[in-house]
Amino acid sequence: MASLQHPDREQPVYLMAHHTVGRRQDRVDTRITSSEISGIHAAIQWTGTHWNIRDLSRNGTWLNNQQMVPAKNYQLQQGDHIAFGRATNPAWVVENLDAPENLLIDLETGEAQLLEQYHLLPDEREPLASLHYSPLTGQWLYEITGNSNGTHNATIVKHGDRVDCGVHSWRLFLADNQGATRELSLKQLSITQFDLRFSVSHHEEHVQLQLRQGEIKQALPARIHNYLLLYLARARVNDMQRGVDADSQGWVSIQLATRELGITVNHLNTQIFRARKQIGESLPDAIDTSDLVERRSWEIRLGCNRFEIYKGSQLESHTGIRTAAVIE
Repeated sequence: MASLQHPDREQPVYLMAHHTVGRRQDRVDTRITSSEISGIHAAIQWTGTHWNIRDLSRNGTWLNNQQMVPAKNYQLQQGDHIAFGRATNPAWVVENLDAPENLLIDLETGEAQLLEQYHLLPDEREPLASLHYSPLTGQWLYEITGNSNGTHNATIVKHGDRVDCGVHSWRLFLADNQGATRELSLKQLSITQFDLRFSVSHHEEHVQLQLRQGEIKQALPARIHNYLLLYLARARVNDMQRGVDADSQGWVSIQLATRELGITVNHLNTQIFRARKQIGESLPDAIDTSDLVERRSWEIRLGCNRFEIYKGSQLESHTGIRTAAVIE
């Protein structure tokens, strides 16, 4: 995670892919209030292979005690010293030149952790919430597990927002070029466009899941949360066989689901989060898993309506669209 360190600051300054330094409030990524600093004084930018710095100021920027030529790109090296406004000003030290990363920065300790595309908070052992990226909208969403009525309670979060979960608090740091990400995301897929195949052992102790969409094929190992997805798939099949209309198919009350599965509401929500995370990490980044399980007041259902269920080698049921017999 690329960063600069200033001698008067305890914590490093992490670099965005295009990072500006200056005096103008709300217009720069790192603000320096000294009078000799220009509104937008300098820009530091990731090229895809390395970091460049460019002076944009009236009073100058010094790199390793040498004044930079205005508007000229200089490649940064680890350990470089940068002084803004005056050569005698305290120098910022280039600590790290890794590629830009999205981060969660702990507000108490200042420690940074890499932000995954589907991130469980405060940790994966006992998740209370998730942060996940939606490629379809180009937005990050924060969702709490503890909403017992099961309604979709995701909140849009942006760069610089505070994220609270239990006793923990972080600042969201999004280093990526969000505009470019959004442009690409409009061409991408949702998990609801995939065909699913459930392979269930005879005693229903193991449930494997296979996914297919066009040339994308992925087999996932058995996990406990796959049984929840199987349970919801069977509910959809039952409603189809009874002639229930498509909009009403597959909805199961949370009270019934937790009773029949022998789990708590929080455990059910945790399994949904872990299922999204497993699928999201196994597929290309541009595929949105948010609607794997749909929610409405006190009810949930499987968001995918194209699947088949095999028990052992026998086809138990399918929804009319058959996937290949084997996904390698």
